[in-house]
Amino acid sequence: MAYTSSLGKIYVVDEDSNILDLLLTNLDSEGYSVEGFSKAADIMSQDLGDVSLIIVDAMQQKFNGLHLIAQLKANPLTAHTSIILFTANASERILIEALDLGADDFIMKPFSLRELVARVRTVLRRTSRPAVKAPGQNLSYSTLNLDLMTGKVTDDGMELPVTKTEFAILKLLLRNVGTPISRIEIYRSIWQDDSSGNDRIVDTNISRLRKKLGELSTSLVNRSGLGYMFV
Repeated sequence: MAYTSSLGKIYVVDEDSNILDLLLTNLDSEGYSVEGFSKAADIMSQDLGDVSLIIVDAMQQKFNGLHLIAQLKANPLTAHTSIILFTANASERILIEALDLGADDFIMKPFSLRELVARVRTVLRRTSRPAVKAPGQNLSYSTLNLDLMTGKVTDDGMELPVTKTEFAILKLLLRNVGTPISRIEIYRSIWQDDSSGNDRIVDTNISRLRKKLGELSTSLVNRSGLGYMFV
């Protein structure tokens, strides 16, 4: 089932047809082009080139929401697709695993439609906001380079598979090298419109970012009581 509108395209995956219809109807009314699926595995056969966001549950399926996040984020062609996990499983382990795999946000069931729409707007605004710098202008640190126009990160010429959220954090920190940025400052800068979230999501994103930075990860430090910074 699909609805075509003027804003970005969103795929929704939920085996509960009532919830799926509810989300499709409400996101369509907000102006998004939406399409629904009952199985997470069905997403893997779709062309995701123009998909802005995937909202997925399917946690009771053999190929579940976490599997989908892992496969999409591991593929360079789909690594930048934004993903929100929404689930009735309140396990901290599930939520941390989803974020570690590259999910941009999570929503717990039962959920408020107003909260879901607000989080969708926040994720899409954060991940699609155009760079305000002149074409070709970069941010560099040691062998690390951020292309502000393309959203690509390279280390010594090799592209790193960072998510859009990780790119935004890197951009903030590299614009303030040597100056610690507190967790709450990072949270408010990156997750601007989400007042209901948990700023510990910053720690999770920086933890997975360090894994991708390799040897440069030792330069991204946390000064106790002050915040994160590159030194």
